[in-house]
Amino acid sequence: MDSNSIIRWFRNWGNIKSILMTEALIKGLYSKLLNDPDFDSLDLGLKNPNIFSILRVSQNEIRHSNFLGWLLNPMESHALGDIFLKRFLREVFSSEQFSNVSQIDVEGLNLSSVEILREWNNIDLLIITNEVVVCIENKVLSKDHSNQLERYRNIVEDVFKGKKHTYVYLNPEGEDPSEENEKYYPVSYQFICDSLERILLIYSDSLKGQVKQYISDYVGIIKQDIMGTDKLTELSQRIYANHKELFDFIIDRKPDSTAQIRDVINQQLLSSGYELISENSKFGIRWLTDSMKNTVYINKQVKGWSTGHSYSYELKISPKRNRIAFKVVIAPSDNEYNTERVSEILQEIKDFRPPYGKKWLVPYIKVFKVNFDTLQEQTAEEQAEYISKNILSKILPIVKQVDLKLNEHQTELKSLHPR
Repeated sequence: MDSNSIIRWFRNWGNIKSILMTEALIKGLYSKLLNDPDFDSLDLGLKNPNIFSILRVSQNEIRHSNFLGWLLNPMESHALGDIFLKRFLREVFSSEQFSNVSQIDVEGLNLSSVEILREWNNIDLLIITNEVVVCIENKVLSKDHSNQLERYRNIVEDVFKGKKHTYVYLNPEGEDPSEENEKYYPVSYQFICDSLERILLIYSDSLKGQVKQYISDYVGIIKQDIMGTDKLTELSQRIYANHKELFDFIIDRKPDSTAQIRDVINQQLLSSGYELISENSKFGIRWLTDSMKNTVYINKQVKGWSTGHSYSYELKISPKRNRIAFKVVIAPSDNEYNTERVSEILQEIKDFRPPYGKKWLVPYIKVFKVNFDTLQEQTAEEQAEYISKNILSKILPIVKQVDLKLNEHQTELKSLHPR
């Protein structure tokens, strides 16, 4: 038996195992999971409240920068003074990339008037002392791009000419940036965790209870959601390894939560009297109003959409980008049909613009930011209320403007239809 035959055999065996999964077998595997002490430990750990988890800010770079800015500022309410600030500066000044400062200089710095700035000229964090400026670019999920590190360095060098300059690239693994790696010193979130844990260990008795809890929660969420080094992650990995068959079976059949949100939107569009012409997970939902139905051309040869409609309204749902985009779209059409003229007519509407793209013409787009994690936890009724209030009610005025324009040019639009 050759290697390809072996691979096919294993794939077929996986399919057969899935088919042979009986109710009794699933119940047996589930019972085994419930009797696993690791599962109890994980369940208990997940029920432990963590303020950063509750507020869903664990992977939000701005929120991390805000909290770090609070910790770095000696004058803030945490009552740590300059303890965390000094530990951070010692780490930065230990780098050979900054020959004009050293760890020894930290003790001699006058930190009584230090400034901690947030989003100054788009720089995540800026530490300003009488002698030194530390520019910090904080990356939790994304990478540096568009020469931003060079831009920030040029701004700092231009504005703070009389001071020494240091540059930090803070990220989960302490990796070098893709640009400016000779200028920016990489600092990992592991260093942040280690520093804060040491502060909790040494100064625990003198810290306010609330501050201690905030710092402990922050360390926990970094380990859990950014580093993947916390005890709950280790427990989860061990539980999965011991109960892989059950979890794989469940994962293969988990419900499509995006489909539920599409269904909610579909129902609301239908209840508004609109006609749905297509919907799928990749391109979203398309629909027509009565005005569009009266003027739209159905293509005979070129079909940008399977339905052949030359234009429609569209809502594209993008959970990974946390957004829902509303568009007015003109599709590729038969050569005899003048899509450019349709575009010109729509551009008469306020806020419409010459469309980007050459094949698919989009003279109007409005993007709505949506927290899909929160939305997917809601009931269908709550989702419907949110979508109606925050999205559909805001696109309705645009739909009315388009309909008025189509009615105004109804005769001309119909005359564009090839005979």
